[in-house]
Amino acid sequence: MNTKNYKRLFAEVYEKGEIDKELYDLLLGEIEVDGKMTKRIYKLYLEELERRRAFDVDGTPFDTRNSAKTDGTYVYMRPKRPFWHFWHAVSATLFKFIGWFGSGVGYGVWRIKDRKKLKKLKRKPFITVSNHVGYIDAVLTRRAMGCKKQYIVAAPHNCKNTFGGRVLKSATMIPLPITLSGTKLFNERLEYVRDRNAAIHFYAEKAMWVRYRKPRPYKDGAFVYADKLDVPVVPMLYCFKRARGLRRLFGLAKAVVRIADPIFADKSLPMRERRADLAERSAKAVRELYEDFYGIPLEYLPEREKIGAAAERTNDAEAAADGTADADVAENVGTEITRD
Repeated sequence: MNTKNYKRLFAEVYEKGEIDKELYDLLLGEIEVDGKMTKRIYKLYLEELERRRAFDVDGTPFDTRNSAKTDGTYVYMRPKRPFWHFWHAVSATLFKFIGWFGSGVGYGVWRIKDRKKLKKLKRKPFITVSNHVGYIDAVLTRRAMGCKKQYIVAAPHNCKNTFGGRVLKSATMIPLPITLSGTKLFNERLEYVRDRNAAIHFYAEKAMWVRYRKPRPYKDGAFVYADKLDVPVVPMLYCFKRARGLRRLFGLAKAVVRIADPIFADKSLPMRERRADLAERSAKAVRELYEDFYGIPLEYLPEREKIGAAAERTNDAEAAADGTADADVAENVGTEITRD
């Protein structure tokens, strides 16, 4: 774990008011005790975020250098160019292979029993949502889809202006917009892949917390778009078992992908209630997956009282709870793939 990068992360979330000074000082003090950033301190950090119910605060540092700017100038697709279609087919096939191989090597997932729940949606579009638990957990998402067309909504900093970034963009990645003009192009892109009967994946928890087991509250964006695109939501949960043998020796995770039954919007409800109901039923389905897999009820650590800027942030969030994804799509959708 890179100590310098984590110190930078802690400073950034503190300056933004996402954590209080008490936690910030605690983390820096523990780094001094251990002499570097360790797994013990990282576990403490996630536990303290959980106690503060700060579930969308970044759990890992990331690099925004050389990233795409989705401000209305970003080109999401070039469908009228034959070479664009050819390159997309090649890169998408490559990513399918990476997903198959990477999920097995990286997470020990070679088979997904719950995939049978997607049988009725084989030739239909839908949105999937999952927890975000690792730098390469996108391979689990890809593995869960089998051979189906799939796209993953990502934070803009993941879409790098490099060869690898261009491959990901062509194969699967749809970066979030950062302006309203970018939102229009983003919406058009989602409609395009919906019309191709593809699956669209949202990391609806927003932040990545490495190997954190409990499902966290979802942001609204995935459910807003499920309603807009008129497609069902398929909740997924990446669970972890005790690693054994070589996986334990090399510190590799042993994961299991659980998939819930598709959830359709209740058309009898008004729009805002319909979207909230869709999110609520999805969260309930994931809670049931968690409790069935681990055999324990979903319970969070006792909540700490929020103080200072962290309390103000919570109040602001509650006051803006009736906003829509189009007003601030990057915040409400809250998703990302891997981080450097």
